[in-house]
Amino acid sequence: MKLKHLTLRGFKSFADRTRLDFSTGVNVVVGPNGSGKSNILDAIAWVMGTQGTKSLRTEKMEDVVFAGTATRPALPRAEVTLTFANDDQTMPLDLAEITITRRLYRDGTSEYELNGVPCRLLDIQDLLSDGGIGRHQHVLVSQGQVGDVLNASPDDHRAVIEEAAGVTKHRGRRDRALRRLERTDVDVERLNDILSEKRKMMRPLKRQANAAERHDSVKDEAQALRLWFGGEELRGITGRQKSAGDERESAHTDRAESDSELEQLRGSLTSMRANAGTVGQNLERDTAAAARLETTRERLRRISVVARERSQAIFARREGADERREDLETESVQLKKDIATAATEEAGAKHQSEIKETALGALDEEERTLAEQIQLPVESVVATLRGDLRALGTADKRDGAEHAQTAARVAAVDERITHDRAEISRVGDTIKSTDVEVTGLHDQYLIRTEERIAKETSWSETDAELSEQRITTVAARARAEALEAAVDGMADPDTMALAQQSDGIVGSVVARLDVPTDMAAAVDAALGDWSNSYLATDGESLVGAVDSIKRSGSGGVSFVVTNEHSIEQATETARTYGVDRLVDLLGPAADRSLADSIIGDVVLVQGWKSGWEITRAHLDVRIVTPEGDVITSSGMHVAQPDGAGPAALEAANVSLEIAERDLSALESRVVPVRREFDVSLDAERQVLEQLEAAEARLAGLTEALGLSDRSLAASTAEHDRLAQRVEALTG
Repeated sequence: MKLKHLTLRGFKSFADRTRLDFSTGVNVVVGPNGSGKSNILDAIAWVMGTQGTKSLRTEKMEDVVFAGTATRPALPRAEVTLTFANDDQTMPLDLAEITITRRLYRDGTSEYELNGVPCRLLDIQDLLSDGGIGRHQHVLVSQGQVGDVLNASPDDHRAVIEEAAGVTKHRGRRDRALRRLERTDVDVERLNDILSEKRKMMRPLKRQANAAERHDSVKDEAQALRLWFGGEELRGITGRQKSAGDERESAHTDRAESDSELEQLRGSLTSMRANAGTVGQNLERDTAAAARLETTRERLRRISVVARERSQAIFARREGADERREDLETESVQLKKDIATAATEEAGAKHQSEIKETALGALDEEERTLAEQIQLPVESVVATLRGDLRALGTADKRDGAEHAQTAARVAAVDERITHDRAEISRVGDTIKSTDVEVTGLHDQYLIRTEERIAKETSWSETDAELSEQRITTVAARARAEALEAAVDGMADPDTMALAQQSDGIVGSVVARLDVPTDMAAAVDAALGDWSNSYLATDGESLVGAVDSIKRSGSGGVSFVVTNEHSIEQATETARTYGVDRLVDLLGPAADRSLADSIIGDVVLVQGWKSGWEITRAHLDVRIVTPEGDVITSSGMHVAQPDGAGPAALEAANVSLEIAERDLSALESRVVPVRREFDVSLDAERQVLEQLEAAEARLAGLTEALGLSDRSLAASTAEHDRLAQRVEALTG
């Protein structure tokens, strides 16, 4: 085995492609200082896998890349290719030539190739060790290393011998195998943890699977019920169709009869049209009368209530009237006695009048007799006059007693008349004040009734709003729970909690985007794998969070940072086709820089067909639909009908919070509204009771006024009669 070719490009001072061909025997490279002789040896050591910068005479590995000069620019990479002649099969490959290539880019990325096939550094080291060119064989001896080789320790000599014998290769493989076993043990332990977590995650998935099975069975049962109901409805339709046929036959018969009647009706149509105006006027009058009757009926209902109260008051007054009747009956008995006495006295007075008339006649006769008897004796005349005087005195005493008794009766009647007039005046004043009170209470009752109707209407409307809001809240809660159950299987809860607790993590991405409810499916589709990610304040925070996740043996969570992102293409596409960018439809609280960074290239369209046409003309634009379909120039992803995703869950939770807040506001508002209605109802009832009581008092006072008027008329008539009697007695 010998060196055959060495090709350098961009390695240290070899900016151009340089190829060195080695011949059999000793090859000597001669040149002045600084011409690159040592760089050739460094290139051979570097391509054979040297990792130490000290042996390459550099501070860092990137320094081997040509750094440029005043006249030539720096190169982006260094590449060295070394070709061995393997005719004697020193290396365990059935190839005549073996070519090793190594490249290094300025960003630190390295590439290795073996005969043009990419490979690992370990593969090259194993191949060289099998060929006796190990790193301890001193194949490459640099300046100043001859003394080190001669003065090497026994351990160093042993390392050379072991590498020459192939022991070092196997020891390295053993060490790598041990390290691989240790990593495998760690991986097995981690897999056991992941398996345990997956088993935990399987429980909700199992519940979801059971729910899906129940859904299928219920769906089949619902389908069977729909078919059964459809059959029943079909049988009903068939029966109704048969009945309709019979009715149709009868309808034809009725139509023939109706045609004949129609001819008759057409004859009377003219007169009916003439009467239509009168009937319309009568109808309007009857409608107005019906409205008035309805008003009167309501008024009569209220009057009936008042009448019941009045009947109760009249019953109470009747009891008082009975007592007054007993008094009047007693007074009537006394009056009857007085009338009988007066009649007796009147009979006696008539008798006396007749006697007096007789006496008058006698006196006249006596006068004539006296005229004739002037010559009679004085004693006879005196005796006659004394008898007449005694009769007149007796009559005068009787008339005086009757006059005194009648005067007393007149005084009593005058006293009763005065009392009745005072009572009439008092009752009249009370009726006036009570009527004013009834009028005020009636107006107040109308006001309270209007207030009660308004409060009742407000309470009914608020209660209806509360019922609707409860239904809305229940629906929002059910959707949020369903989405949460669907999203639970997408990420490990412990990992998500650990991600949220990391320094520099400010929350989930969807929470920072202020996603409207109707845009949830579209945002989930646009975010894709980033829909369940968390926002880091900077790159260091992202690295720290990922390091924490890795150390805990967890995974399955994403982090993003805000970066500058080109949105010109999406903006131009939206303007050209008259559609909107998805970021322009987010809520006012959305993080605009974050939105532009991760979904700034997304355009929202209403139909997937139009979105597909747009992607044909603009290959770099992503299209989403409100249903969650994702359309790119490479293909299309059709969304699930339920639209389950983190953004949908976030929007559902926001909707649930709004619904619960509105429900709490309505529940707090319906209580005072109901209380106001109850208060207005009690106020209306109290005013109605006061109105009914006042109307009952007014009815009682009116009845009492009538009784007083009748008593006054009777007393006045009696007073006039007694006055005439007194006048007759004193005349």
